[in-house]
Amino acid sequence: MTLIKQCSRLLAQSSPRNFYTRALLPTVSNWRRGSKSNNSGPKFNYNYGVVGLLGAAVCSVGAALNDGQISADELELAHGHMHWEHKEWFKSYDHKALRRGFQVYKEVCQACHSMQYFYWRLHVDVTHTKEEIKELAAEYMYPGMDDDGNAIERPGDLQDFMPAPYENEIKARLANNGAEPPDLTLINIAREGNEDYLFSLLTGYEEVPAGQAEPAEGQAYNPYFHGYYIGMAQQLYNESVDYEDGTIPYQSQIAKDVIQYLSWTAHPWMDELIMYGMKALASAGVLTLFSYILMRTRRNAFRSRQLHFTVPGHEKAIAKNGNVSNFSKYKEVDEALSRMKR
Repeated sequence: MTLIKQCSRLLAQSSPRNFYTRALLPTVSNWRRGSKSNNSGPKFNYNYGVVGLLGAAVCSVGAALNDGQISADELELAHGHMHWEHKEWFKSYDHKALRRGFQVYKEVCQACHSMQYFYWRLHVDVTHTKEEIKELAAEYMYPGMDDDGNAIERPGDLQDFMPAPYENEIKARLANNGAEPPDLTLINIAREGNEDYLFSLLTGYEEVPAGQAEPAEGQAYNPYFHGYYIGMAQQLYNESVDYEDGTIPYQSQIAKDVIQYLSWTAHPWMDELIMYGMKALASAGVLTLFSYILMRTRRNAFRSRQLHFTVPGHEKAIAKNGNVSNFSKYKEVDEALSRMKR
């Protein structure tokens, strides 16, 4: 506000006529003087101080008008930060947690959310065995053709994508009050905050606080969701899933497992990439050591060699002064050369 008052006071002191002539028009006297003094053309002299003052006033007014407005990006609670072991260097996914996360997706999430960009075969030797994945894929029917080219329904195979719960977008919206459930294949990297945001979202459902508008039908209040009102009701509770391996199904444990699974589906080759990176670093270290040894034993012989030019009859002077510094080892040779020049 102080800057606005100063700008207003300075603008009020200058009349519109002076401002127009000083800020927007060149001074005629300097233009005439410059045209008479040489032939370099007219010289324009603008008062840039007044123009800058006007620009500062406009920016200050705009900032004052914008002060107090609420941005749409602020309509959500900042998520916390959690420790995810698979995001550390030289760490891999917990395959037991991935298997539990797949169970949570199949029993809780698959009823509404698709994962139609992920192959069944990618689960082999990661979460399940090959025979187990074949049985899981065979539970769903996929469109196919028989030997005569007729359309049929066939059981799923390892090479198929995971099925979608709805046939198209329209049916998905009709079943969820107009909101289409997003595909979860790449949901972990499609949201800012990644695993931390998803964990806060799945475990952050609350009662509507006092003074807040009640959510519409089919919506729930979640302060971590953009806009607070989300079209998905709370899905994870304590003991909402019965784990096969006997892990206690707390809400936080269930959310952690399914989020690790969704992180893996977004980066299914991360473990292999870490292994390749470790092999590359080990190979680079061996090559660096080998290069250093080769340089010290082979190349230094050429880098440190010296070429000596001696006067005939004084060859032994170099050998006699071999352990002397370079400035004195050729003293006798220099004296002989100087005598020859005389």
